[in-house]
Amino acid sequence: MEHQKEILSQQNVEDIVGTVVYLEKVYEDKTTGGGSGFFIEPDKIVTNIHVISDGAIDSVKCQKTGTTYTVEGGIGFDDRNDLAVLKITETATPFPLGDSRKVRKGHIVSLVSYREEDANQVDGTVNIIRNSGKHHRIEFNIPTKKGYSGSPVVNAKGEVVSVLYAVEEQSNEETLTNYRAISSNLLIPLLENAIEVEPLDVWQKRDRIRAYEVSYQGQLSHQHKDIKEAIAYYDDAIKRNPELADTYHRRAAAMKGLARSDEMVSDSLIAMRLNREQFNISRIGVFLSWQWYVSKLAFRNLLFRCGKKMLDDDGWAEIQVKGIFHSANIWISKGYTSNALQLYQFTVADFSEVLNHKSSKSKQEILNSVRRLYQKGMNNLTEIINRNPDNAESYYYKGIAGNIFGELEDQQRSPDTAQRLYHGAIHDFTQAIDFKLPGLRVHNLRGQTKNLLAKLETKHGSTETAQILYQEIVSDSGNALGLKEKCVPCRLAIHFTRGDAEAALENYDASIEDYNNALELNPKYIQAYINRGKAKQALGQHEAAEADFAKAKELDPDII
Repeated sequence: MEHQKEILSQQNVEDIVGTVVYLEKVYEDKTTGGGSGFFIEPDKIVTNIHVISDGAIDSVKCQKTGTTYTVEGGIGFDDRNDLAVLKITETATPFPLGDSRKVRKGHIVSLVSYREEDANQVDGTVNIIRNSGKHHRIEFNIPTKKGYSGSPVVNAKGEVVSVLYAVEEQSNEETLTNYRAISSNLLIPLLENAIEVEPLDVWQKRDRIRAYEVSYQGQLSHQHKDIKEAIAYYDDAIKRNPELADTYHRRAAAMKGLARSDEMVSDSLIAMRLNREQFNISRIGVFLSWQWYVSKLAFRNLLFRCGKKMLDDDGWAEIQVKGIFHSANIWISKGYTSNALQLYQFTVADFSEVLNHKSSKSKQEILNSVRRLYQKGMNNLTEIINRNPDNAESYYYKGIAGNIFGELEDQQRSPDTAQRLYHGAIHDFTQAIDFKLPGLRVHNLRGQTKNLLAKLETKHGSTETAQILYQEIVSDSGNALGLKEKCVPCRLAIHFTRGDAEAALENYDASIEDYNNALELNPKYIQAYINRGKAKQALGQHEAAEADFAKAKELDPDII
């Protein structure tokens, strides 16, 4: 009977007692963002760690009443489960705390938010309960997905039973979306064992807190198809906080995209064990399902480990590299060119590492073998262009492949092959631009390839050719930056590449201006500080140069 009441006795938003706030943040580059929170005691707000892990809180406001509140600092946080409790100077009406252990699959719950100008209540259905009540997956119909992290999820009595923290996936072709929420019972120890108030700017510097922001940067890189950069961010986040199960899941997804099954399985297994399903008689099916899935992962992981033991590290890596090249060529032949290029990009770095440990004879045999594989990929791309010579996107993809393999040959001290590949890539990018391929990314990649070629020419004594290439970069960059597209990462990269070219031409003032522009777009761009410092040194501005080097070292102590 109680279960039936939970489903049928939903309240209107006006009947729910409690104050919800929106926490707006300002970042170093002056952009804004934020998330939600709610009062759980008259002077305490609950939100997610990832909502406040970076940036300065500009305002905490209840949109319903227009009241603003002052954050004194943090007094409790669960850095494994993305929960934080903040001390507030003023007071407001708190939500009553419910018992999340009573939540069942199929219950109707309500998400309460005042993120927008008007009060907002959305009813949803609990789909899945995991880890014996610790995590809820709830299906809500919400038109926008941003800004709801930290919102309270209430039961029919208006009691908070969970805290929203992540969008999971679109569940169907409608607007229903699965959201993940954390059990409100995890708040009880945070409230009972509150620590002394810690200023947020101090708290944000904790490694286990920084891990949330670093992991989010990995997500962004993954969305922008830069899997190599994404994995580097995920590695950093896990190093800072080894208990973030979601980050292991994200890194596993990235490894899957790179056809690195052994590492994908290992990360998935760690994530599952971190969110271990506890035995509960009422959820025996979920527990057995979890045990079966973990057993399968553990068996696959054992097979991979045995394979690695049978071979040395280089032998295993060599097999992986060749297998991935084959997979990439299959992707190209099926028309999934962008997937193949992601595999090429990441695998080339691994391949170069393998070659560094090989004898000269073995190295040459492996290099020749992989050259045949990537030549097949280049031939496949050329065939695609020949079938449809007016397709700008095909030129773009072939240009990326030429850039990737040119760098590989450059690293392996094969300047003639590298030069040929770079020239081919520049031609392909130019064709894509001439065929009106939209987007600044193609301009950026052409500039970066010219920069690589210019450095190669300089290394081999062709300084005049290099100077011509640097001048072309400056001219091309000016034209590209005049386009109206608002691609911040592209504009940042174009400014940076032009800054390098200007420095190579000894136009140091212009170079510094470009690095300034790059840093306005991303104040944490370490290499821009270093290169700007070198340009200032060339102008005799030694004190300013040292300040740039110090800033780079502050951002990454291992960089210099």
